[in-house]
Amino acid sequence: MKWANGWWSSSVLDQILPWLTYLGSHFAVIFFILLSWILTKQRRVLRLLLLLYGIQSAVIYGLKFLVKRERPLFFLEMASKLSEGPGEILDPSFPSGHAAFSFMMATLLSTWFPRYRILFFIVAAFIGWTRIYLGLHYPTDVIAGALLGYGITKLFLHRVDGLEIKTHDQTDGRPIGQPQMECL
Repeated sequence: MKWANGWWSSSVLDQILPWLTYLGSHFAVIFFILLSWILTKQRRVLRLLLLLYGIQSAVIYGLKFLVKRERPLFFLEMASKLSEGPGEILDPSFPSGHAAFSFMMATLLSTWFPRYRILFFIVAAFIGWTRIYLGLHYPTDVIAGALLGYGITKLFLHRVDGLEIKTHDQTDGRPIGQPQMECL
């Protein structure tokens, strides 16, 4: 971690990443849930997303306080790159909540908009990488958080009905993924 902190450090990234890392925060998840509810106008979607968020939070924070892994920022006495950002609540390190929440949102979005799933997971992985760059998590924290966020969300989607959002192709109004019927 010390070696990586030295060779990939950049003053531009030090200014930008403390803000971008919050795309996986509790505030971002709440905004995502509210926006999903507003766009769908379905209370069931709101209730199910809040339930999923609660399950994710319970698992993540249960593990954090069970494992009680110290963050690399303190353990390795690394300089904090967070001074340029909005601040951070420093609970235990393992697993990364930001990675879990970003992969939860990416998994949901990729279910609703499968055409863009690679983009959603790239953004989620980028958010996880920001946590390592900032010295807030070890790579294993981020990997575990990502796997939990993805796995819990997939299991939730498999077990619970009602989170299917119908999206339509812009050109002909067909649901995305449905083949076009041609008349002979």
